[in-house]
Amino acid sequence: MLVEFSVENYRSIYNKVTLSMEAVTKNELDDHIREISRQRLLKTGVIYGANASGKSNIFKAFSFMKNMVLNSFKESQIGEPILVEPFLLNSTGKDEPNSFEVIFLIDDVFYRYGFSAFRDHIAEEWLFSRKTIPRAREIVLFERLGQDIQVHSQFKEGKGEVKDKLRENSLFISLLAQFNGKIAQKIVKCFLDSNLWSIDAYNPIHTTALLDNNVVPLEWVNEFMQKADTDIKEIRINEQEMERDMRINIPISSIILKGKENKMVTLSIKTIHQFYDPKEDVLKEVEFDMEKQESEGTKKFYCLAGLLYDTLKRGGRLFIDEIENSLHPFLIRIIIRLFQDKETNPKGAQLIFTTQNTLFLNKDNFRRDEIWFVEKAPDHSSDLYSLVEYKLPKGSARKDASYAKDYIRGKYGAVPYVEYADFAELFKKSRERTKNEQN
Repeated sequence: MLVEFSVENYRSIYNKVTLSMEAVTKNELDDHIREISRQRLLKTGVIYGANASGKSNIFKAFSFMKNMVLNSFKESQIGEPILVEPFLLNSTGKDEPNSFEVIFLIDDVFYRYGFSAFRDHIAEEWLFSRKTIPRAREIVLFERLGQDIQVHSQFKEGKGEVKDKLRENSLFISLLAQFNGKIAQKIVKCFLDSNLWSIDAYNPIHTTALLDNNVVPLEWVNEFMQKADTDIKEIRINEQEMERDMRINIPISSIILKGKENKMVTLSIKTIHQFYDPKEDVLKEVEFDMEKQESEGTKKFYCLAGLLYDTLKRGGRLFIDEIENSLHPFLIRIIIRLFQDKETNPKGAQLIFTTQNTLFLNKDNFRRDEIWFVEKAPDHSSDLYSLVEYKLPKGSARKDASYAKDYIRGKYGAVPYVEYADFAELFKKSRERTKNEQN
């Protein structure tokens, strides 16, 4: 399970911010916690913040880290740049590295892994471990400074000639995983089991590919869509092999590679609806094209179906950006509950999402340590803090407080500082300017 994720000097984030999934409060919605290896970890987390506050950059940072861990060794070539994005609104950010760190709990051991990178090389990389027993010491498995790597005597997979194969722009953890290092592969698997999805665009490839690879049963997806009250009787996927020069007018989201030869195949998604006569008797079935004829909400719920199934089944992590886009609050609440309910989530899968919908911001939906806010600091960088951390004049937020009302009032920050009068004045000036021009 994910314990912590930290990022520093990435996009709108300058100073280090940390998203923690450790449960710190007591007597609040204990079913939202999974107790494992004597640790209390949260299964859900929600992030609020104003537009342009940097909410999405938390997820983009994790996505960047995941991509580097999974692909830096097998895809990078000598001299290929690392696509870092430092903070650019001060005089120092552009000269400092992007830095990322995660803590995962795996098999009764905490693994703290991280790296910092410039455009042309990995500056630092580290991996520590600590058992979950009381007073256990943290052990340095390896530390890297540039191309110099110090490996602990117990970390045998990091020994030998494997270090000689490391490039300046690739990660040591990725190299070790490629050479079947057992601990490295555990870290990599945690990233593999982490799905990130932005709900603002229709991208069915996740669910479609999972269906095509028999990871998710089509029958289950059909039932899932029916229970969402979409009026879809059945989903059918049509497959067609294509030549490489046919790609020009075909969306990349409908193309997958199959077989050892990596042949290119297009998968089109069709939905089956029932056609009724005036007496409401079913006459026949009608086939719709998912992308062209279904609503945005229906399309996005289909996109989520496979990710939900896969994440809950494997006990992984699902990050959803702007979850309220095109989805009804009732459906969103069901998605949240699927992760919080130990019957539907026995493996402790974790859901973390961003939203601006305050409907979910109450003590019946979330614990205080599950609620996070992103706010722009005076230097225009993004700051991240939880509700339980936020200090009010008379102490922390009470667990019986009206979180939504207090948030809308600006009590916890992370809201836009705007006034209606300013906008009204802007339109009045525009109208007066038009009148003057006409005269």
